[in-house]
This record gives sequence, structure tokens and C-alpha cells, in this order.
Amino acid sequence: MKQEELIEKAALLHDIGKVYQRAMHIRKNHSLIGKEVLMPYFSDGYEEILRAVKNHHRTELEQFKGPDNDISYLIYEADNLAAASDRRTSVPEGVEDESSGMRFIPTTPLHNIFNVFDQQGAIGDTAYPLRGMDAEGKMLYPVLQEKIQAPSAMYQKITRELDLSFKQRSPAAMTINELLQLLEATMTYIPSSTNTSEVSDISLYDHQKLTAAFAACMYRFFEERGITDYKSYCYGNKNAAMRNAPVYVLVSGDMSGIQKFIYTIPSKGALKSLRGRSLYLDLLLENIVDELLVACGVSRSCLLYTGGGHFFMLLPNTKKVQDILRDYTINLNEWFLRHYGSRLYMALAYTPCSATDFSKDGGGAGNVFRTVSHTLSQEKLCRYTEEQLQKMFSPQSMYNKIVDDKRECAICHASTSAAELQPYGEANVKDEKTQEQACRACNSLYRLGQRALQGSIFCVRTEKSAEAVPIPGYGKDLYLTAISEDQLKQSVVPKRLYIKNELTLGSEVATHLWMGDYITKNADGHPLEFKELAQRSGGDTESSGIERIGILRADVDNLGTAFIKGFSSQYDTLSRKAALSRNLSLFFKRYINDVCQGYTADTKLGFTLFQDEVKTARQVHIIYSGGDDMFLAGAWDDIIEVAIDLRHAFQHFTNGKLTFSAGVGLFHPDCPISQMARKTGDLEEYAKDNPQKNSIALFGEVMKYNACTEDQQTARYTWDEFETNVCGEKLGFLQNHFVMNGEMTQNKLSIGKGAIYRLLGLMRKSAQDAGHINLARFAYTLARMEPAHADRIKKQCYEEVRKQLYEWYQSETDCQQLITAIELWVYRLRDKGVWNQ
Repeated sequence: MKQEELIEKAALLHDIGKVYQRAMHIRKNHSLIGKEVLMPYFSDGYEEILRAVKNHHRTELEQFKGPDNDISYLIYEADNLAAASDRRTSVPEGVEDESSGMRFIPTTPLHNIFNVFDQQGAIGDTAYPLRGMDAEGKMLYPVLQEKIQAPSAMYQKITRELDLSFKQRSPAAMTINELLQLLEATMTYIPSSTNTSEVSDISLYDHQKLTAAFAACMYRFFEERGITDYKSYCYGNKNAAMRNAPVYVLVSGDMSGIQKFIYTIPSKGALKSLRGRSLYLDLLLENIVDELLVACGVSRSCLLYTGGGHFFMLLPNTKKVQDILRDYTINLNEWFLRHYGSRLYMALAYTPCSATDFSKDGGGAGNVFRTVSHTLSQEKLCRYTEEQLQKMFSPQSMYNKIVDDKRECAICHASTSAAELQPYGEANVKDEKTQEQACRACNSLYRLGQRALQGSIFCVRTEKSAEAVPIPGYGKDLYLTAISEDQLKQSVVPKRLYIKNELTLGSEVATHLWMGDYITKNADGHPLEFKELAQRSGGDTESSGIERIGILRADVDNLGTAFIKGFSSQYDTLSRKAALSRNLSLFFKRYINDVCQGYTADTKLGFTLFQDEVKTARQVHIIYSGGDDMFLAGAWDDIIEVAIDLRHAFQHFTNGKLTFSAGVGLFHPDCPISQMARKTGDLEEYAKDNPQKNSIALFGEVMKYNACTEDQQTARYTWDEFETNVCGEKLGFLQNHFVMNGEMTQNKLSIGKGAIYRLLGLMRKSAQDAGHINLARFAYTLARMEPAHADRIKKQCYEEVRKQLYEWYQSETDCQQLITAIELWVYRLRDKGVWNQ
């Protein structure tokens, strides 16, 4: 085992004794328990790991007689830095010190990271039930803190899982990435500290992972400078200077061009095309991260966050790392120019920092993230090197060189050799001559999406194949394919594997990828195309409802500001930044699947627009979800309903301290995807422009004119206003007081389509012409609904309708809400195939 791997394993396992201590209520120091648990696996040749686990507290180091270069000193300092040592108590866990007012309560649950998030929220402090994380487990919502404990029986279950995993594959034989996956599966909801004087909102998984990051960085920093006296720098008289030294670099990367790359596709076979491109970008980013980490001599322990085309990592501040960062950025964008022109671009920036910089005394982690974010913004303004720019404008360069018989790809519009063009989409179809002709890359992305709908294993190799999609490596080209388990067993050993939505151990597995991949299938198990989804409005193909695709695009409000400034100086630590990022990623990459399946907070039924419907699983496809945004397509009514479910889930998940805004558009299923994405994106921006944010804009199109004219606006509401006033009050009122012609009821008014549209037209006219209210025409339209005087029940219903609608009509706010409610009602009442032209 290499020294750097030995150090990271010691760091990742240094607190494992806490799990066994709390499971058995053993009154013994957890560091000693950890050594005893690990001894069967690290006894021969790995005594350094056992020593580091046993001696990672000052009380043990005071008695330690080991050499000055023992890694115990590294792990001790890394543990302190990860735990924000300026606020850490001096009492080891397992030993109560009543005189100091500190107690360790082993049943303390993991507190929600959003409890100390410095924004106003209506929900009280919450915590998570104790359990392991597995692929089948449903979304774990936090509950009120005073109502929950972490029982020893659950700790015992987790220790059994650890013991079984270690017996199947020794931790000494595991790769760092395997060990990280195992710790995530078992320790994500275990608090690192149960000290009553501390906030127990950092999981044991996050703490041990960050400890490994600090240890790996310190080791590489020392190695380059020839420092072997770990004792002096990590424990002794040089420790204070060491903490103020720029030992680390915080690195940030951001990929541009994602939206256009994903949505520039034809409508035919849209799901496979969208899924293939979205998945490709996710895997491309993960592979870029892995290539960079390997080149810098560290592991995924140093990866703080990845998702949504963005990543943060903590790396050692060495000349080698700085050279790699500079060269990799140039080479990476050279690769993008060769394969995709200027459509994709990766900006990369870093800032040197010390351990003190991440502490309260140094200004907190937020300052470091603010600095690197500013540097990244500057990098985006100067995308390419001078040499790359010269090539881009040279007709004879590799980017622009003319190929004989060159033609344009019908999908990405890149010029390519006619010999390389192939029919786009399914292979071996009968009407190949009528298919659009696409380049090899676009066809490979389509087929990647096709295979990804059935499988979960993605393989990166150095060998090129017909089905593979190119991805950038460090100094070389790599190739990505989706394969089955049988194909994996029969093939050569891959460079690395990515597993979707499964916690799977294996030496080639780089990591698992939580991925929002919920799709709606037909009775034969095949994913529905957009036209079939549109036909599911109202619940199924037999129900009434306009045949329209609903598109949802949503994005967290002010996340950049919240991420940098969301924690007060008291809580602004690197641990909390990492935990916040991981939790948000977990929601948008994994738990979104559960919400689409109908699993909502407190087992409540999902939201429904219409009283005659009870739904569970939604008729939607997740096209993209990651980082802090999402793109969903589905039956238009299910899209609106799942948007409200997601809003409720997110509100519960974040203690009401973060919000998102969304746009919802309705489209004919044959509308180009790029137009759906653009128009719904405009609606999303319009919602985010609402002063309160936390809003939804829907149905209409936001038209922008010159400065001399006003924008043409569409319906925009806060979520509470839309759910309570539009759907609950006004749409509910319409359903309770009206039925369409031909339906028999004693207590509702019968209304025809013509009358509905007359009402709608008058209200739209009033909304468009500010201050122009034609009360006479409105009153006349209402009067025509009056039933016969002998029908006392319907007469009473009519009086309620006349009074309420007349009142709403005179209020600009209520009138706009009623317009939207009627539009929803009309869309639901339309017969399929009749009004859908």
C-alpha cells in the first residue's frame, strides 16, 4: 500500500470506534475501540494505521513514544481541522465531564445542517432518523429535533453491516473510493459528535472524509518540501505557523454551454436524446474530476462537491498541483475545441489558503469560497489562450480544416465528412433514407441515452470502439460506454466504472452516481415518448384533458449568495460547506426520484389540481436534475402537481430556509425541444425576477421589446399564492359550483364552453387594459347563467357565483388569479383529439 493511501485510510477510519461505542454503550475511548475493531484487518504490515486510529487525540499523543514522522500526528491535526478545532472540546467522546457542563449523549441524532443556516425559516430545529443509506431507501425527511433519538439498536444494525462488508472485502484491500462508498452507505446519518455543547449537524461520513482531505493535502505539501517531522508541524512548536501557512488550494471548476448542448436535438426520440446528452455531461464532469484528482496524487476524499457542471475540491498547494491545474485547463479546452468547437468550455480557478482561513479567526470558509468564485468569474472572461484563439480564426487549423465532401450534422450543425454521417436515432430502421443525417458523436450520445434507460453501469476505457463516446482524459483521449454486468465480466479491465443509483463496491468503481432518472413507462415497460405523455393528461388516455406536454424548469433562489454567506461566522466552516453541498446534491440527484414516485413528506398524498383525481406516481420524465436546478417533462397537469410536491419536499428538507423558482410551459408534443427549453427558461427567469422570488410563472410567453415599450407579462405568483389562492380558492370554487353541459347535478350550475370563454375573454381584457373594467358586460354574462326561479338549490348556487365572481373581477390581483384558475379548468375539460389542433 502506498504511503498516501495508507494515510487516507487511517483518516477515513479514525473515528469508526464511535459507531461501536454507541452501539454497545461501551465506557471506553472510541479511539481504542476503533483500533480493536480494525486490528483483524490491519495487523500485518499496517500497524501505522492502527497507531493513527488509536492516537488521534492529544491525550493519547501525550503518552505516545513513536517516531516524529509517524502518521498519527498527521491524522491528529487533520482531525482537528476537520472538526473546527477552535470550537472543539478537550474531552474525548465516551468520557463525561459534568464539571465543565459537557455531556456526550449517544442517542443524539444527526441535526439538520439547515438549523444553523443564517436565513429566516418557519420550521423549527429538525434532525434525521438514524439509518444507513441504501439505494432502495426512500427519502429521509428531517423531523422535529425533540421528537427523535438515535437508538443503540440501529447503531448495532450498522455495525453488523460494517462487519459483514469488512469480512467480504477487507478494508486493507479496498480502494479509497470503495471505502468512501461504504462509509457513505453506513455513516451519512450518524452524527460525528454527540457533545451537548456542540451543534451535532456534521455527519460522521462528512467528518472522516474531510479529515482524509486535510491529511492527504498536508502529506503532499510536506513531501514536496522534504518535511518528515510531522510531530513538530502537526503537534509541536511549529503547529501555529503551519496553520497560518498556505498549505491548501481551494479549486473551483465550471462548465459552460450545458443548456444549449443538451437541448439542441430533434423532437423525434427526444427522451433518449435528452437522457444521453444529460448523462454524458454528468459523466464527463465526474471523469474530469477523477483525472484531475489522480494527477494531483489524491483521491475523492478531496472532492467537496460536484454537480450541475460545477465542482469544488481541496488540493495541496504544491508547484506540481499548480502546474497540473494550469496545463489541464489548457488541454481540456483544447479537447473541447477539437470535439465540440466552442459549444462547451471549462473554466477553472483556484486560490491558496491556510487552515486559519477556514476558521472564524481567518474570516470563515465563506471568504475563501468568495475569493475563488471571483477568480473563476474572471477566468470566464478570458476563455482561451492566445494560441487557441489564433487556431480558431485560422482556416487551416485543425478546428477549421476543410474535409473533402464535407456536410453539416443535422443535430449539432458541425461540419463533418459525409462518410461519417449516419441516420440519427435507432439503428437499422426501415426508413433510413428519410432520417436526419447526424455525426458520429450525436449518434453515440443518442445510443448512450438509449442504453442508459435499461442499465446502470458506465465504463471508461482507453480503447476506442464503435459505440463509445469520447471523453477527455489527462493527456489522452478516453471513451465512455454503457454496458451490462455480463458485458463487464467478459471485457477487459476498464480504467474506471461509474454506477448509477447503486452503492456498489469494486476496485474499478470510481464512485456511484446519484441521478434523477425517473421515467414513465407503458405497459410493455418502454419509456413513453412525448406524444404519449401528452395523451396521459387527466390521468390516462381515456380521461379528458388537453394533449399538451408540460415542461418544468426550476432553480434554487440566490444559492450562490446563500452558499457564501448562509452561515454566520460562528458556523462558517469547511465541514458545513461540504455538508450543505452534499445535502443539496442528494435532494436534486436522488430524492427527486422519490417525489416523482409519489413519496411525500409525512406520507401525505401528493398535491392534485382537480377534485376527481387521486394520483401517486407522476406521468413525467426527469430530463435533468443536479446541482441546484431541474428540467422535467410530462403530462401538463402532472408537471404542475409534481412542481408543488417538489416545492413542499424542498421546503421540508431545508427547514424552509431555501426556496426555488420555476417556469411551467405547455407545448404541443411536436414542438422542438430547444424552443420548449428556451421559452420555459424565460418563464423561469420571470419567476426569479419576482421581488419575493420563491415563485412560479406559467403558461404564457415572456415577450421582451425595446426600452420604449413594456414587456408582455404572463401569470406569475409566489408558490403560496398559486397553491392557496389560484388552486385552492378559485379553481376549487369553479369545481364546486360548475359542471359542463350535459352533466346532471342538483347543486351546481351547468355551463357551456361558450360561456366559459366569454368570461375568460372579459377578464383577460380587464387584465390587459389596466383600469378598464367593463362591469356591465361582465354582469350580463353572469346573468345569462341564472337558473329557473323554481330551482331553489341552483338559485342559491348562482347567487354565490354571481357575488364571488363579481367581487374577484373588480380586483386586479383576484382577476388574474381567476384567469389562471379558469385556464387550468378549461385545459382539464377539453376532450382529447378535439381541441388540440
